[in-house]
Amino acid sequence: LAQAISRAQEAMATGEIQGVIDDARSKASADSDSGRGQYANKLELLLSLVGYAVGLGNVWRFPYLAYTYGGGAFLLPYLTCLLLLGLPIFILELGLGQITRRGTLGAWQQLKLPRWQGVGVAATLCTFLVCLYYNVILTWTVYYIGRTFMAMPTGILPWSDAAAGFECPQTTLYPSIEIADSPYLIDSQGLYNSSFDGNFWCPSGSDSTPPAGFVEKVVRPSSCPARAATVFWEAEVLQQSSGMDELGGFNPGLLLSFTIAWLLVYLVVFKGVASSGKVVYVTATLPYLCLVVFFVRAITLPGAVTGLEFFIKPDFAFVAKPEVWLRAAVQIFYSLGVGFGSLITFASFGSKSNNFVKDAINVSSINCGTSIFAGFVVFPLLGYLASELSGVDPCISGSSMDELKSIGLSGTGLAFIAFPIAISKMPGGFFFAMLFFVMLLALGIDSQFAMVESVVTVLSDAGLEKRLSRPALSGIVCLAAYVIGLVFVTRGGIYWFNLFDYYSCLLVLFAVTGCECIVLTWSSGGQTWQDFKTKCQEWTGIRLGLRFQTAWKWICPLLLAVLIMADITPPLGKFDLMGAETSLPYPEGDGYLPSWSIYIGWCLALLPMLAIPIIAAFPHILATTEESQKTTETAAEVNC
Repeated sequence: LAQAISRAQEAMATGEIQGVIDDARSKASADSDSGRGQYANKLELLLSLVGYAVGLGNVWRFPYLAYTYGGGAFLLPYLTCLLLLGLPIFILELGLGQITRRGTLGAWQQLKLPRWQGVGVAATLCTFLVCLYYNVILTWTVYYIGRTFMAMPTGILPWSDAAAGFECPQTTLYPSIEIADSPYLIDSQGLYNSSFDGNFWCPSGSDSTPPAGFVEKVVRPSSCPARAATVFWEAEVLQQSSGMDELGGFNPGLLLSFTIAWLLVYLVVFKGVASSGKVVYVTATLPYLCLVVFFVRAITLPGAVTGLEFFIKPDFAFVAKPEVWLRAAVQIFYSLGVGFGSLITFASFGSKSNNFVKDAINVSSINCGTSIFAGFVVFPLLGYLASELSGVDPCISGSSMDELKSIGLSGTGLAFIAFPIAISKMPGGFFFAMLFFVMLLALGIDSQFAMVESVVTVLSDAGLEKRLSRPALSGIVCLAAYVIGLVFVTRGGIYWFNLFDYYSCLLVLFAVTGCECIVLTWSSGGQTWQDFKTKCQEWTGIRLGLRFQTAWKWICPLLLAVLIMADITPPLGKFDLMGAETSLPYPEGDGYLPSWSIYIGWCLALLPMLAIPIIAAFPHILATTEESQKTTETAAEVNC
């Protein structure tokens, strides 16, 4: 007994007992991680990352940016921003999640930096704001699927100019005086004779007064596919009110579609990665099958070569414009999904030994490759669209795509106006319509449930999962987002959608990722970086050398600071992003935006960022699961 006591005293003196206690606590922590939901295998993690990163922006935002900023020339700033910003931050966020085994909030507590939990809060607030309006895109998609299905018995797509009840409105043409009275100018169908191409004046902007030598001629054409698709979108889908200050009640069809969309999201996330990890086998792979089918069809359509030439042929004059580089950087952030916290969440559910650097390179390459491949799908279709519309509109040339801007290719216009027009003119329109909108649904729901999963994980790491089951917690988040998001399915909802889209992520993504880089590499005199690097090598075998430290310590923060300054200072930065001061009520203009919409927009932009300084000053506002666990352990030790 005396020898045992002596050995115990000696062990306490040398710290061995404390080492045993620390080892036991480490083992207990590892065991608690094993109780945390995890992907069944690495393939589920990779598919989740691909499904999240490859979203709607790859199919409509990237092609629109390439169309606007020099075709193939846009790839230069796009790939440069990927290498200097997107990929390094993608690697960083996967590493943070995998090493800390927590979401975007709990990761900072694990790094022993509670004052920086505000970075996670800012990312989560931004993600929640995006969740609110992003699901509306799924809503529109569900609505189009429903209307397409219901129209099958008629054999006519609901946005076609041959749909029942639709009549082409009168159209004003401006032929030259020499041909204005020709009996061959307009045929019996109200369509102009294409042999007179080049003898029409085409108005630009709001100027509709023809110059000398041209006269006004009003006709009612029998075919107007662009007008029909636009009317269907504005009058039937949106039922658009005159402006933001006129909500105008709910659109019943959209309300039902909105409800279905949120139910689909809940069914994916209600059990966390245990349920979402299985869904991605379909939602992450189906879009590629659809894109391949569309590609094969698109390159065989008339005018496809015109579209491909526009995409491939670069106009390097755009590369010298700062705006192009800013748009490329923003697209990389949206496309890869960095700064939202979802990547950290996904990685926290993966294996500790994953090679997250390799995963990030693979997923980033797949994501950007998908954007480029989508360009080879979209531009042949736009070329076909120009070819078809040139037969009904003398101001659109079948050999050029410059005039397609008149039908609206930005954002929702490409997906819900331009694509439907092309599909309505294609043989087998119903098949391609269903294929296209199912593809959009698969692309969108992956990104949506990833963002919802990120929000739920943050709440779970904050300790709420001890009081509520995972299905209940997921249900509360989805229900709250559903109730708040009802404003988007009113007749004035499109204005609120655009407000959130313009402002909610304007600055916070750059701020969050900048803080992640700076805090990891600069805090605690560099000790945080050393600890992170050591644990990374211990768990994965990856050596985070000088190139990673340089990128995260210097290059990324400096570039992000430049982007923030560009976003808030003229000429690129604007206070009135949506043009509220010059807006006109619909249909005279695009819709009236009250001046107070500008201030609401900036509140959306700045509110998430306020969390960073507030929680830095008052870190004890938050209590994560780890803090609660430590409090319990301390109490137990005192009782002993």
